[in-house]
Amino acid sequence: MGGKRKRGANKAGTVNGQPTQKRPKHDEATTNGSETKSLDLDKSPFADENNGENRKREAKIYELLGSLDNDERLAAADALVTGLLAGSEPALKRHLEKRLFRGLASSRNASRLGFSLVITEILSQLFGSSDPAKTQFSGLTFEKVLGVLIEATKTGGNVPGQEERDYYFGRLFGLQCFVEAKVLFEESTRWPKVLDLLLELAQKKVWVRSHCGWVIVECLPQMGQERAEAALQKFSDMGLGKTAEGVGIWLRARSCYPSAKFPPKPWADPLSPGSLPEVARVLKENVANDNGEDAAVAKLKQSNWTAQLHFVWDLILATLLESNTTDKKHMKDQVKLFWTTVIDDGLFSKNASDGQKFRGFMIFQKYLHGLASVDKSLVKELFTRNLMKCLVNQAAKEDRYLHRAALKTLQSIEKAVEAQPELLVPVLKELLGKFGLYDFDQRTASKTIEGLLQWVTPANSKKVLKLLREPVLNLKDTPDDSEKLRQAYSDYVFKMTVQAKAVTIDPNDAESKSALVIGIKELASCAYSTQEEFIPPLSEKTRETFRSRLSSAFSKVTKQQNNAEYLCDAVKSVKPTAVAMSDEIEAERKGALKAMAKLLKSPKKSGDNSSNLSSGLALLYAATILQLYNGAPDALTILQDLEACSEKMKSREAGASELLVDILLALVPRQSPMMRQISEQVFEAFASQISSEALQLLTENLVAEENARGYQALFEKNDDEDAEMADAAESDSGSESGGPDEDEISEIGSDVEFVTLNGADITLNGDAKEEQDEDDGDEDDGDEEEPEDADLAALDDALAKVLNSHRLDKDQEAESSDDDSDMSDSEMMALDEKLVDVFKHRIKNTKRKSEKKDAKETVVHFKHRVLDLLNIYVKQEASNPLSFSLLLPLLELVRTTTTKPLANKAMNILTDFSKASKKTRSKDTQVDTETQFTMLEGIHQEASKDMSHAFGKAASTASLLVASSLWAADQGNVDRINAVYAKTFAECQKGTIKMQGAFFSDWVNWGMGHANNTNNAGGEKV
Repeated sequence: MGGKRKRGANKAGTVNGQPTQKRPKHDEATTNGSETKSLDLDKSPFADENNGENRKREAKIYELLGSLDNDERLAAADALVTGLLAGSEPALKRHLEKRLFRGLASSRNASRLGFSLVITEILSQLFGSSDPAKTQFSGLTFEKVLGVLIEATKTGGNVPGQEERDYYFGRLFGLQCFVEAKVLFEESTRWPKVLDLLLELAQKKVWVRSHCGWVIVECLPQMGQERAEAALQKFSDMGLGKTAEGVGIWLRARSCYPSAKFPPKPWADPLSPGSLPEVARVLKENVANDNGEDAAVAKLKQSNWTAQLHFVWDLILATLLESNTTDKKHMKDQVKLFWTTVIDDGLFSKNASDGQKFRGFMIFQKYLHGLASVDKSLVKELFTRNLMKCLVNQAAKEDRYLHRAALKTLQSIEKAVEAQPELLVPVLKELLGKFGLYDFDQRTASKTIEGLLQWVTPANSKKVLKLLREPVLNLKDTPDDSEKLRQAYSDYVFKMTVQAKAVTIDPNDAESKSALVIGIKELASCAYSTQEEFIPPLSEKTRETFRSRLSSAFSKVTKQQNNAEYLCDAVKSVKPTAVAMSDEIEAERKGALKAMAKLLKSPKKSGDNSSNLSSGLALLYAATILQLYNGAPDALTILQDLEACSEKMKSREAGASELLVDILLALVPRQSPMMRQISEQVFEAFASQISSEALQLLTENLVAEENARGYQALFEKNDDEDAEMADAAESDSGSESGGPDEDEISEIGSDVEFVTLNGADITLNGDAKEEQDEDDGDEDDGDEEEPEDADLAALDDALAKVLNSHRLDKDQEAESSDDDSDMSDSEMMALDEKLVDVFKHRIKNTKRKSEKKDAKETVVHFKHRVLDLLNIYVKQEASNPLSFSLLLPLLELVRTTTTKPLANKAMNILTDFSKASKKTRSKDTQVDTETQFTMLEGIHQEASKDMSHAFGKAASTASLLVASSLWAADQGNVDRINAVYAKTFAECQKGTIKMQGAFFSDWVNWGMGHANNTNNAGGEKV
């Protein structure tokens, strides 16, 4: 045990003279029975001589006295004090001289703490009011014991620096023991001696001065007014008044003895307006610019920079808070004057060092929490000019020296507001206002304002919105910044909206509004309404930003069913005065708003599952109306389809689900999180009513080719006739006048031959070969496109043929040419035209590739969204027989797609379907046996079309899913199931088809699993 403690010991003393190492894990555990017996220490009187068994006993007690474990330390202290006070004077004297006072100079573990505890108790018993020293320990007088301390902590000779440091800390701890024992003022001669030792130590070693000052501060309440006046006079005479310790001692003395007469110099009241400039200079710990008042006193050395705050800052805060009980206005003025003079113009001045600014950040964090606990209105006085400037600059970039300190300061602001949300408004006002920056988060590269906005409550939501809005209303003096600031405003309102917490709002309180409600309405209003308050007016770019934020807010808050009414109300409240609409569109808009209002009322009436569908349809109306405002070309058609769908659902007419699926398929291809979220929410509510025809509408999109032809089949099938007419018109126009490209090409001549970027030789007589390549390219859209280097190489070859030259790295391959004659003007013109044609074909080829790529990405994105809907369906309707109709289309997609993420998503849907079906499967589940067996055979045929491992696993999952449904419906189906597998296995053996072996091993494992379950069930019945 001792070895473990020694390994964790800290040889260096800390600023407070206490070890800072963590307790070992074995010490953190509670003491068990065996340890309790080991701590049952002997409390008998100690012998006068230390020998034999006494030596072992004392060694054990003193070892435990320096332990890091608090219980061990207290037990050892108790045994030691009891044994010493019950023993003789020689024994006590021996321990004081040889052990206790010397132990204060030890930095082993917690030795100073344990030894101080024992010495304090002994001093209290020796020199306290009972004064047993006159009888039992008459030889141990105060002077002798103090002399023992001085002798035990005396440094002599050339001792190492760390050892000298330990001795000085030992003396400091010993003097503090006299203070804590409260025996210094029993006699008038005791305190002056201790005070002299403290002052001597403070002058000798600057790094221990603050600790000496703290010991004096602790003595002040005990000494009385006269002694306090004398102590302060002596402190001043020694030149220690103009130090941080002096400021703290003066403040503490004034607090303890308000009517005392203190020395006029260096100051009567450190916090008075006349003294604050000098206090600011002193607390910066920079006396190089002394004004000469203490010229007779030698200049004091300053301590090295430390990350620990001086105790004077706590005393100043306590003094400021005490004045709040008498006069709040005086306190506010005092806080403002102190902070501006000492902190802002001192620690954050232009010539302040990094260490002083770091200390300023720490003081800010302490005072922020301290002032907020007493008077929240005082917090705003802390956000002064120089502090805010330094905070923004240091937080902006990671390479700034005080970057981490600035970030910690910002975090402390967030924690203060989290603890007391009432601070949100004043703190936001300062960060975004006079000395702050409106785009604070962008300038500091932080999320401070975003983090603060999550604490908006219904009580302060209106104030916060007003605070965010006012700075961006009138920007006529800074029109160049209007775009940036108003975009920041949209970000703030968006964050406030999506981070709003669900709370109960008092309907009778007109001032209480949910941050979600007012945030959504503000975003919608700025996006679509004319806002006369904004000067200059909101630009179209800014409105686009608001529309984007509104769409994002919709997508985030629609995840909660309870928010549907708020969102629809926001859309209803918008007056689209900034949107130009025809009479027809206006009529459709009003009709849609009425239909949305009816749908919002129906959930309150029904209260069943249809309420979710009504809410979803209302949201769909709201989102489509916003799309109408945005100018979406098909928004009007979707509104009309929604109206027809609502009527069919109301009358329970057939075809409602197909129409709804058509509407959703028109929405999901859009790159809009809002439309995706709402579409999924509506589909989830309507899943139980989906018909087989509606499911077929979904699955038929999965087999579309992932190229330009597939894009046309999915998105342009309704416009085939229009497209053909447009192509015919373009062809006629071209035959008559010729396109500009053809005109330019015809001027060059038919004898020019060049190489396109894909390496195809073509002539100017036609583009037949290029068109053939394009047709062939459509077949291979799944392949990787040619790399950039190949395109550049083809361009080099084309240019080489036209210019009759070569690249510099192909000198050896090139044919030599002795023709150095200059080109004529006509030849130069012809060459120029040839170069134009080469680059024109490069642009055309690049554009064609880009169109192919975009078409493929659009098709793949659409399939992803369809799969999202199917995933919702199989999870929610796993027990529905219609779900099995999705298996073959999903397998076909896994086999035919060239996009791996698409195949993985389809396979995950099969896995999710299998898991959900297992949970809902029962004997009561109705299954069409013949249909299921037909599907099982179809799955086996599909499985034989691809030998890849991933596809084989997906096919096996689908096949066993159907087999399990047949088994659950009737275990007698197992013979036909095995027959289907046996037939497939036989064809595989013959070589007719090729399949993965895992397909059949999964079947065997499935069968053995059911056999074991049946045997176990039979055994339980027996």
